[in-house]
Amino acid sequence: MPSRAATTSLPRRAFVACLYAGCATGSFYGFGIYGGAIQSSLGLSDASLANINTVPYALGFVSAPLAGRVTKAFGPAAGLLLGGAIQAALQVAMYAIATGAAPTGAIDPGTALVLCACVVYVGGQLISSAAFSTPVLHFRRKRGRVVSLVKAFVGLSGAVVSQTYVVAFGVPSREPGALRCLLIWAAISAGTCFFGAACIPRSPSQQSREPAALLRLCFWLLLLLCGASMAASLVPQTGSPLHTGLVGLLGLLALSPLPLALGPLLPLLAPARSRASPGGRAFPSPRRAP
Repeated sequence: MPSRAATTSLPRRAFVACLYAGCATGSFYGFGIYGGAIQSSLGLSDASLANINTVPYALGFVSAPLAGRVTKAFGPAAGLLLGGAIQAALQVAMYAIATGAAPTGAIDPGTALVLCACVVYVGGQLISSAAFSTPVLHFRRKRGRVVSLVKAFVGLSGAVVSQTYVVAFGVPSREPGALRCLLIWAAISAGTCFFGAACIPRSPSQQSREPAALLRLCFWLLLLLCGASMAASLVPQTGSPLHTGLVGLLGLLALSPLPLALGPLLPLLAPARSRASPGGRAFPSPRRAP
């Protein structure tokens, strides 16, 4: 009879892969850090600057269904790899355009940045199609809880990146140095999606059990992460020892689901009786609608 760790392996891998891969979809949250630097570097109007971070959302009704079809046809790992590669590459391109390293020729730089942001958004839709749908397949009885945890981590990871940027480079300004945040998000997009693609299962197993202990632990970890993020943002002196310590705590909390989900600790913390379903049975296979 398979051990408890073995029967929860696929759901744990799916959850942790999607938890971190979903972070890449929060890259638009970083616009407040580097948006002023883009405007200052290129002399954009307020309307042109706003277009960079708003026009891409108009593509959602087209890109979302197409992204779903790609992920369904080629698997969630392919969706994460393709989405992460597209998003990272175009974020680097946006940095190059904003700094003047990549001339746009006859195209206005503001328009070029809007086009790049649209492609970044398409990449984000590919990531979303895998990161927010795959956990449902592995946690059928707790699908609402698992999706809410993955989605909540997107916003919290954006807070972690912003606070870490402040500690490393200071409060964002309109100086060109703030554009380096685009490169940071490019690295996050590529790293988290490639990690997720390496971990994510292609499909669930009929023998898998839902690790309820993992979701409970991650709920409390994310609650602590939320509290620490709020405390860090309320510290009056950024860069002070207190602020730096809180940001360090943010980083530790943000990484803590990794060993809990992939390591050997969770089976020891789980109750003796599986909570996957009454009687400890594996979840039943879904029935297709007629």
